[in-house]
Amino acid sequence: TSMTQWLSHEMAQGLAFNAGSNFDPPREVKGWALQPDLSLGIGRIPFNKSTFPSLTVPALEEQGGSKIFPNQVLFPNLALHLRMGLPWRGDAYFRFADATTPPGYKISPTMTAQVQTNSFGFGARQHFNLWKEELPKVTLGAHYNHVRGRTRLNGQFNVNIDNNYRADSELKGEIDWNLNSFGLTAVAHQSFDNWTPFFGFGYNYTTGSVRSKLDLTSQSFGILPVHGEASDHPEQSQGRWITGVQYARSRWSAFFNAELKALGQLQYRSWIAQIGV
Repeated sequence: TSMTQWLSHEMAQGLAFNAGSNFDPPREVKGWALQPDLSLGIGRIPFNKSTFPSLTVPALEEQGGSKIFPNQVLFPNLALHLRMGLPWRGDAYFRFADATTPPGYKISPTMTAQVQTNSFGFGARQHFNLWKEELPKVTLGAHYNHVRGRTRLNGQFNVNIDNNYRADSELKGEIDWNLNSFGLTAVAHQSFDNWTPFFGFGYNYTTGSVRSKLDLTSQSFGILPVHGEASDHPEQSQGRWITGVQYARSRWSAFFNAELKALGQLQYRSWIAQIGV
């Protein structure tokens, strides 16, 4: 139960940061035009091993415990934006994202994970010239994302005590999450011919929960199955640095952007990077 509480907490913080990802390049969509954006990204969820619970059996602490979990989890992300221009230099968008790991994806030497998560969101932005025309512009945005998903874990938890007793066990786990993220962004950008670098900050308020369950079934005689289950909520306030660059032509553009956690637990250890067209 302590292990599932730790796992729920660590996943909740990383998934909440991922749920707040919504920024795409600052190029304005003029008139009532429609602009689709397709991006492929990768994100990092770090695990804080220093807070892993101490196991009461010394042999389990030495040979198992936190070692069966990775220090981090990397996950892919495919996102589609459909943006529409609005009057007075504004725009609005709808967003859909999918992250699915390949079969047999290993998160540690002894554990595989199958991850499936989907999100949808919407928001609006407004572009401003706060200074002279030749100085950087500012884009302010408000966003909402809903993220729902699951992970199924399968691995081994094997213990060998003084080379006299060996217990091989199968470890199965389930992680389910349901999160809502409300965000505000402020991004400065300046065009140099076809290139537009940008830099800014985002704040997110997150609600929801993450539930984890672990089942340990031993293949050795006389050891009963063990079950643990717990849930946790993400930290409500998170902040992120946003940076990137866009290369734009008359009919198409390509962009790269990255987001780094700047406010909240394990700051500067969670990040997301993506490229798109």
